[in-house]
Amino acid sequence: MERINCISINHRTAPVDIRERIRVDHTDLKDVVAGGVEAFALNTCNRTEVYWTVLDSEPVYRLLERVSPYEEDRIRGASEFLSGRDAVRHLFMVASGLDSLVLGEPQILGQMKDAYRDALASGTTDTILNKALHRAFRSAKRIRTETAIGSYSVSVASEAVELAEHIFGDIGESIVLVVGAGDMAGIAARRLKDRGARHLRIVNRTHAAACQLAGDLGGIARPFESLAEELMTSDIVITSTGSARPIITREMVVAAMKRRKNKPIIIIDIAVPRDVEEAAGKCYNCYLYDIDALKAIVDRHFAHREAEAQKALSIIEEEADKFQTWLSSLSAQNTIKDLFSLMDSQIADQIRGQSMTEEERALLAQHLRSAYKRLLHRPVSFLKEHPMAKYIEHVRRIFQLDEDYPDRHKG
Repeated sequence: MERINCISINHRTAPVDIRERIRVDHTDLKDVVAGGVEAFALNTCNRTEVYWTVLDSEPVYRLLERVSPYEEDRIRGASEFLSGRDAVRHLFMVASGLDSLVLGEPQILGQMKDAYRDALASGTTDTILNKALHRAFRSAKRIRTETAIGSYSVSVASEAVELAEHIFGDIGESIVLVVGAGDMAGIAARRLKDRGARHLRIVNRTHAAACQLAGDLGGIARPFESLAEELMTSDIVITSTGSARPIITREMVVAAMKRRKNKPIIIIDIAVPRDVEEAAGKCYNCYLYDIDALKAIVDRHFAHREAEAQKALSIIEEEADKFQTWLSSLSAQNTIKDLFSLMDSQIADQIRGQSMTEEERALLAQHLRSAYKRLLHRPVSFLKEHPMAKYIEHVRRIFQLDEDYPDRHKG
């Protein structure tokens, strides 16, 4: 399975201040996608990853150096390189939430599917990575339905709410501000509501989105321009936007604390890149937590999910085996061999149960074999002349040579 490689910068290999500054867009991958190379990029709050085929790692490290402020040696030290089966297993684990900061969290699958749509639109993936990604999605679906890991899974946003509860206790009387209205912010807001928060405010750059979320939860939407003012009255702030730079500065917090007369405020920043300047946490009675600070809470939940994770890992290994079998079949020679095996199977099926002598049976088999060989002559000749992966995959799909052909990529 040496065709697929991966460089992963994740919550285990690098702190958030490095992760937030390394992001790869699929348009960036155009520089490495040439001569049959495929590539796929995934960016989430806890990871930046590039998967690719054919090339060695050097061009990809140079790409990461170009899109970040770090030199190659620093990137190598903050990442892990995976190749072959290890890279495929890692891809499947990421899709299933088994490599997430919060074990089993479901948001990563949606993020990966969004990234895959971007890759298809950019034309950076083809036969091999398309199949690998669809197999990853299949693995995630099986793990959700065949194990109970989903019963324990929570999101980073949910853990942020738990942290707020751990510090404040009853949050029913606290004034809670959620900054953002996307997936993670929405999860946090709903979790806060479920936990009894009665004074919920939503701030977002797109005010209509804030109004929608606030309306769903019985909260109050505030214009984005009022963010500094909201800090002056809020007890708990959870922020998760897609901003490329901090939206809450140290100066804003200093001004808020002055108006609050230093009444404590908790700010939980689950955005990557971070929404809050690190220096803001140095203000007196401002308790700032970023996504890495949630790890201690996450670790407490790990034991509950570990048993189900072992079942999930067995599914990962099974799906990786199936992918390896498929990948090994992507040679013209193996596919031609499988075509003739299919021919023999079809002939045996047609002869089986027929009432005839052995001589008649042999004669019928001879005629059928001659007819099938004429039928297979064109695809076999085509494969010999064009032994590329995409053509081999088309033939395997048309003749249904693999056990999971209905699950094939249809793009």
